[in-house]
Amino acid sequence: MNATDSAEPSPGPAAAQPLVSRLGALDLLLVSIWCGLTAGVLEVLIVILRKQFVDWNKLYWMPRQFVWLVPVADLAIFSVLGVALALLSRLGRVGRSVAIRLLCGLFFVPMVWAAFPLIYGPASFVLAVGLGVQAGAFVERRAAAVRRFTLLTCAIPALVLLGFAGWTFGGDRLLAWKEAGRPLPSPGSPNVVLVVLDTVAAEHLALYGYDRPTSPTLETLADRGILFRRAVAPSSWTLPSHASFFTGRWPYELSAGWLTPLDRQAPSLAEYLSRHGYATAGFVANTWYCSADSGLGRGFTVYRDYLLDDLGAFKYAVLIDRPLEGARQLDNELRRRFGIDLLRPFVRTVWWRFNASSRKDAAHVNAELLGWLSNRPDPHRPFFAFLNYYDAHYPYELPAGAIHRHGLRPRNDREVDLIQNWRTVDKRNLMPGEIGFVRNSYDDCVTALDEQLGRLVDALERRDLLGNTWLVVLSDHGESFGEHKGDFGHGTSLYQTQLHVPLLVVPPTPQRTRMRIDVEVSLRDLPATIVDLLGFQDPRAFPGESLVPLWAQAGAGRPVETSPAISVVVPTDPVEPDPLKLMESREVWASLTQDGWSYILGEGTSGEQLYHLKDDPGERLDHARDPAAADRLASMRAALNRATGGPLKLEQFKP
Repeated sequence: MNATDSAEPSPGPAAAQPLVSRLGALDLLLVSIWCGLTAGVLEVLIVILRKQFVDWNKLYWMPRQFVWLVPVADLAIFSVLGVALALLSRLGRVGRSVAIRLLCGLFFVPMVWAAFPLIYGPASFVLAVGLGVQAGAFVERRAAAVRRFTLLTCAIPALVLLGFAGWTFGGDRLLAWKEAGRPLPSPGSPNVVLVVLDTVAAEHLALYGYDRPTSPTLETLADRGILFRRAVAPSSWTLPSHASFFTGRWPYELSAGWLTPLDRQAPSLAEYLSRHGYATAGFVANTWYCSADSGLGRGFTVYRDYLLDDLGAFKYAVLIDRPLEGARQLDNELRRRFGIDLLRPFVRTVWWRFNASSRKDAAHVNAELLGWLSNRPDPHRPFFAFLNYYDAHYPYELPAGAIHRHGLRPRNDREVDLIQNWRTVDKRNLMPGEIGFVRNSYDDCVTALDEQLGRLVDALERRDLLGNTWLVVLSDHGESFGEHKGDFGHGTSLYQTQLHVPLLVVPPTPQRTRMRIDVEVSLRDLPATIVDLLGFQDPRAFPGESLVPLWAQAGAGRPVETSPAISVVVPTDPVEPDPLKLMESREVWASLTQDGWSYILGEGTSGEQLYHLKDDPGERLDHARDPAAADRLASMRAALNRATGGPLKLEQFKP
């Protein structure tokens, strides 16, 4: 038998056509819809599982609506691709085998990117496409089975998507229903509006002696309210500070950290007031550490954080986010190294369309509050409203239309980079005058923010709400500009540039109580104070002590006693942008501000520091090794240890 005789017979004309030819244009569209729905749902589930069981970083940094926004975005991407491939295949421009392999390759990309966010993007893309090509070959050989499978199973991811959407929208309805069913507080109960000026340092406010007119609104409010001249933040950055003045507990007693949200163990002020019949609503602009996934939204019936307008609602899908962010980083690198603007048109158009709404300014926060007030289902129910303004936080960019009062607009790419990327700019290579330029920009933002606060007060007055509303204005922490040992930003130290914050309590309009409190107080006492202001006879509602008795004591000229002003931080590297590096080389700093002195204790090699704030507000002269201050050092060390139960260690912080 020769070779020709042993060869198998050649296939006939019908068998010569690959099985994939039986997948028509509509089949391609059906497969693309199935791929979009399934990939989106699996991406969400992978992210949730990764955050729960794998990541050190438990913060999502996405709106809670991402559970349905991501599948919708993936569905849109795959549907558009499916329509394009179907048309091209009908025109003979793309073979259906190629189309199927392309769809299958893209199908694995969001799952790989979601599961391995730290792997180099192009490398993981190649891995995903490789998996998809193999899957595409499988699909080619079983075209009829694939058609039946997609028809039978397409409803499963669709139902999961509807379940995700129902969970978010239904949860909101359930909270509103519970609030409406609670008994109203006693008649005449006042409202509370709590305004946090995120990152506004007391030292940069004219109200506190700054040499620039940065705070005319605050000065006007102080003329009819109680001004605390020496308010101290519980921490030098956002989340632990907010968590402390929402729960009355010290940061080391809470789970809130750089990569961990506030858990449910400690009751919050919003929960307490909600249980007592108050309507509760939060409107926040700091979506990194004040959004719902930070844990601060607990107890609020309404909580608005992320802006979801325009295309920005869909940027949380990795198929959109990672390519856009990669293009932006590549553009920055090309401009920095070679002065090339190759990708600048793309960044200014496409990337900006997805990120234009990522920063919520104070005007938008005001509009959200006022809109909520206008549409409340029960306008007679007293309310607790929390506002977080983010305009003074870096990047120090003024909102559109705002006026540069203290500095110049950026004049070149270097100054634009300083403003937009101040967090990651290497402070060791700053040129003369650049710190001053950035500080001027910060002061511009502080002044513009004060103006927006004034507009809010005017709007509340026009609505005749100030007559029965306590207005509490404060900051969660300050900001450093290299004043102390090259210290920049916040969350990096416990010096007064980052701890000394404004605190102003303005009573309902008829009272107009003008008073100044000159002793150190801690924002940790805020929930006990608000409960006292509202007339709840519940001294055990929150740890800490109410600040209300200080007014009577100060007015009568009696000595004023306060709880200790403790602050805690696990410092960050101001030039390190990677949040996972926050888990490396950490040590705890704790401080006590008392009687005009600041005592700072570092867990590691930092040792002790002692500053006399009345004579040395810039904390230039360390008295820790001054024999004349030995008694003061010992007394403050003992007071801090008594308040914290001994020197703090990193293991005391909840993981």
